[in-house]
Formats: sequence, C-alpha cells, structure tokens
Amino acid sequence: MNSYWYPDWLVPLVGWSALAIFVAVVVGHAVRPKYRRLYGRQALLKSLQHALVPAVWVQIYLWLALIVLWTPVWWIAVFVSNRTEFGTATGWFLGAVVAFYGSWLIRGLTGRNVNQAFVHQADTDDAPPTTAKRVAVIGAGMAGLVAAKELREEGHDVVVFERTAGPGGVWAASKARGGVAWGSTMTSTGALNTTFSDSLTEVFHADNERWPHHFDREQFLGLLEGYEARHGVFDGSLRCEVEVDAMRPLPGDRWRLVVRDTTTASVTEEDFDAVTICTGLNKESFVPDVAGQDRFVGPQLHVEDYRPDEAGMYAGKRVLVMGLGETSSDVVKDLVDHGAEHVYVSQRGGTWVIPREVINLPPDHCETRLVHDGPMIHRWAMLVFGAAPAGLFPLIRPSRLRPPSLAQMLRILVLNHPRKWLLWRLGSLNWTKSDNIYLALDTGRASVRRDVEHLDERRVVFTDGTDAEIDAVIYATGYRPGASLLPPITGSDTETAPRNGLDSAPVPRSARDLYKLTIPPHHPNVAMVGFARGQIGAITLSTELQARWWALVVSGKRSLPTAEVMAASSAQMRRRGRNFHQPTRTTPCFAYSVARQEIGCEPDLFRLFLTDRALWLAVFLGPVCAANFRLRGPRAKPDEARAQLTMPQAVQSDDYVDSVDLFMNTLPLATLVLPLYGVYSRLIPGFNAQNATRSYI
Repeated sequence: MNSYWYPDWLVPLVGWSALAIFVAVVVGHAVRPKYRRLYGRQALLKSLQHALVPAVWVQIYLWLALIVLWTPVWWIAVFVSNRTEFGTATGWFLGAVVAFYGSWLIRGLTGRNVNQAFVHQADTDDAPPTTAKRVAVIGAGMAGLVAAKELREEGHDVVVFERTAGPGGVWAASKARGGVAWGSTMTSTGALNTTFSDSLTEVFHADNERWPHHFDREQFLGLLEGYEARHGVFDGSLRCEVEVDAMRPLPGDRWRLVVRDTTTASVTEEDFDAVTICTGLNKESFVPDVAGQDRFVGPQLHVEDYRPDEAGMYAGKRVLVMGLGETSSDVVKDLVDHGAEHVYVSQRGGTWVIPREVINLPPDHCETRLVHDGPMIHRWAMLVFGAAPAGLFPLIRPSRLRPPSLAQMLRILVLNHPRKWLLWRLGSLNWTKSDNIYLALDTGRASVRRDVEHLDERRVVFTDGTDAEIDAVIYATGYRPGASLLPPITGSDTETAPRNGLDSAPVPRSARDLYKLTIPPHHPNVAMVGFARGQIGAITLSTELQARWWALVVSGKRSLPTAEVMAASSAQMRRRGRNFHQPTRTTPCFAYSVARQEIGCEPDLFRLFLTDRALWLAVFLGPVCAANFRLRGPRAKPDEARAQLTMPQAVQSDDYVDSVDLFMNTLPLATLVLPLYGVYSRLIPGFNAQNATRSYI
C-alpha cells in the first residue's frame, strides 16, 4: 500500500538498483585494462576494495539525496491523485520523473543547457571594439600580465605601470623586481590548475616524472615569462619604477592618474578611459601588534624578508613562527632542515592543514565539475565520502606518499582552536595546503602552539598559559588586506566633476566590496583583477576569467547592472561570506559564475559527451582549470584547450588509481541527482548561493 510519505515500491527499487550499480562498478573496473595491468589476478579484489571504501559511502549519499529531492514530488502526486481521483500516485509520480528527465535531455541535446544570452554574440565578441580605449593597468605581476594581454587582444591601447624594476610580481627573480618568493617556494595549487587557458604548458616535474605536480618559483616564473613573450604583452607598454599615487575622476567616465617616478620623484598626470588595478595581495606586509614586542631582544622579521641562504643563522636557535599558512609551513620545514633547535608555530585559530598531494594528486584535482555542480553540501559529501577516505587511509595502491598523521591533523584543527564550538562552521577555518609542517613535526623539533599572548625579552607566552624560551621571531602573518586596492581618489572642482558623482562614491577597501569581486559598484570603469581568491583553487584561474570579462566590458560587449544593483549584490555576498577567510569559498565556484553569467564560455557537457568522450571525461571528472573555459565562447581556442586537458597524464594516469577512477563510480547516480539540485537552486532562494555553479535543467 502506498504511504503518503513514501511509495511501497521505494525500498525494493532502491535496494535492487543499488546492488546492480555496485556490481556493475566493481566488475566494470575489474575488467578495465588499467586495473588488470596494475593488479593482475587481484584486479577484482582491488576493484571491490575501492568500491567499498570510499565509493559505497558516496553511493549511499547520492541515493539519500535522490530520495530526499524527489520526496516532495511524491507528496504532490499523492495529493493530486486523492483530489482528482484520476490515476494513481505512482502514475503521477512516474509521469513527473519521465517528463523532468526527458525535458532535461531535450534541452541538453538542443544546446539550450548553456546560457542563451551569449549564444548569438559569437561574431560580435570576436570582432574589434567599435572604439579603442586607453586603459591603465597598475601592476605587472601575474594579474597585470593577464589583464594587459586580454585588453590588448581586444584592441585597446594599454599602459602598464610597475612600481618595481621589472615584471613578475612576487615571483620575480630579484627583490628589486618585487620578488619575495625564494627558489624552493612552490605553488599551493596543482600545476594543471595553475596554467593559463591559451598557452599549452607542460604540467609535470622538471625531471619528467609521470605524476601531476606543483610549480616551483623558477618554473612558474618561466611560465609567466613564456606567456609574455608568446603574446608580446609588454611590448612598448610597460613602465617600470613608477607608482600611481592617486586617481581623479573626470567628465565622461574617465580617470586622471597621478604617476610618480620612484627614481627621480617627478610627478606627472595622465588620462585614461578605464583603469585596471592588479597590485596583488602582497603589497604591504602585515605585522600584528603583540604585547611585549618592543621588549624582545632577538631579531624579528616578516616572512617576506626571510631567505633560505640566511637560514643557517638560526642553527641551534629556538624560533617562533607566527601564523600557519603555506609560507609558514615552508619556512618551518626550512628552519628545521637548517638545524634550528626548535621551532614553535603559533596558531590563532583552527586550521585545515592538508598535504600538497592527496592520493598522489594535488588536492584541487579533486575539485571537479562533478563535485561543484550542486550546493555546498554536495561538495562536502563528495569530498568527505569520496576522496578523504582514500587519502587518510592507505587503501589506494600504488601510492608514493605517506598520508599525514590523523592525530596531528586533528590536533591542529581541534585542540588548538580557541572556540571549538564553531568548528561546524567550516568556512570560518583557515586552509593550509602544505604538508611541510607535518614533515617538520615528525622530526620532533617543531611544535604547534596556541596564539601568542605576549613576548618578554627572551620568552613567549601563549594564550593557553604555556611559555617557551625563544631567540628569534618570524611573522608569517600575511599582508594588510585592502592595501593594494584602489589608490586614493581625489575630488574634483565643481566644473570638472562628473555628473554621476564618482568622486564622492564609496571607495572599496576589500575584495568583498566589489561586484563579483571585480568591479567597484560606483566606479564601473575600474576593475580589480587578481583579488578573487578562494579558500581552495588556483588564483590564475579566477584572475584570467576576471581579465576576460573586464576586457569585454571595456569593449562594450558586456554590460554592467546599475550601481545600486551591483552594490546590493556585493553587500549580499559580503554577508554570506562574512565567516570565510577568503572572498569566495572555492575558486571553481567563482570561475563558473563568471564563465556562465558574464562571459558565456562554460563548456557544453552534452555536446562534449556526444562528440568527444575523452574530453568530456577530462572536463567533468578532471580538475576545474582555465583550459575548460577556452572550449567555447569569446576568443575560444578549442584545439589548444583540448591539447592541454588531454595531455598524457594531465588528468588521469595509467600508473595509479586516481580521483577520476574514484569519482567515475558516482556517474550513474550523479546524472540523476545533479539536475534536481539545479531545480532546487531556482525554486529556493539561497539554496545554492554559496556555490556559484548551477546544474543544467
């Protein structure tokens, strides 16, 4: 008998379907050439092991999600059948299921699953702008490089201002050129995710090791220099050792920049139609005020002034490192390697410290389109039930990395958290993507402590009452937020002030004050490129999409909402993200939001599935990298993008079981669940707000 709450056929249907899918997954993997090559006669046993942990937990989650999401439809079917006495509840329900998935398939097959607002603009998007504009780009680091390249490709006259002696930003080879990274510094995101969309890049280690890896300073700087040379970005447009001191609004939505030569101190003024701020996140180092700081007699320095060739001076010394980010983790390991007696790491709050590689991959390789095409609860379920068990327990073989100690992870995450009851608010936690801290802790010559309460002449006292003798302090406390946003905006006299009152509009001092982390609501002819940083994900991805969008806006090919609408949108996202340490929760969320809603370059998964199954697999189950967004849309370069995504070993390897193998188990059910999430994201305000992507319906 059909219950109002659920049909009588639900349990047997789910049970038999779940068993059939599970058997199909196990047998399907066991007969794959990859599994037979890796495991030989044990292929079936290994496939069963991989399906039990973690795939079975993902399957349980997806079945529960499917049941919960369809339950309201069953209630409606019962109500309609009882009121109309026409048909049965089961009939109405099955009709709704068939109609929904049928319409979903039709929309996909007819190409209406992508944003239709940009479908007919291909010719206009690729044409030169009707009016070439003079655009200033402030900063010649990674963000300035990409922004200048996109603006020049649109046909605009670009002038790049750089306050140091040369381009490269923090990755530059010398301090005089603004470089603060040292030789062993590595990107915190995987190499594939750190590439650009239209420049084919080798993503493996220099010794051609067949494993996805990270770029070190030399490799990433070479990537930037090769990108600049390939596109001629700075040819005749770069001015070094000059700094923009102020901006002044002019009539006609133009700007006058006050530019100072840092070598001669001479000041000039230049007028521009638009301004692009690319001064980065690391312009002004931040040293917190600590009680007793002035009484401490040992050396104190910010981590940007730390150099490995000077690490020997700390041999036999006890060093306090304040902060627990990627740079702190690298410095602590470096100090231990150079003979420091002990390194104390002060931790202000709970921190997720995850290895640079999990199950042989950078963690952001698991941040796939499959994982992100739903609300945040979907992302967490897929990662916690899918990738995490494989990373925390030695289940996947062959493996070249030892998983970190679970006890160490929990100690840093929980025991040192001053407000443990807030741990459920995962967005309030810091994220550190470096296992160097674990390697340092394993030596016994490093330890993680609570926040610093005060310093004495030779001693540090922590907030839990413990203390330690120290000889030096290194502040790995980051950079001052907002210090690298808009330069001061000076007012104009009555005769020259613009009609829209830009000179008196609020000046953003945080990326969260910007419309979609890019446009100041009251300054639509200004963009901040390079500030859309997520708690996980490559900043190169978000930066390039910001630059592409901004270039289209400058050309008049994309329009912006009114200042009031943009201000309301930024205020809303600021409220929703107030507990997060970064402007957006994940970079893939932001990337798909801009690609879908502003540019029109999201990949068409239906078309890829029908025409290029290997590429579809790379886009859907591989990491969300920049090449995904050159497959279609303005200035698409599908051949180059495909070559990057399908480069041997770039997404999936024949040498080990990877995230693609694990998440492939989810495809049958995920295909049914993800479209439903898309419906709920439209029906329920805020249902999917924390995740900028939305499933196709």
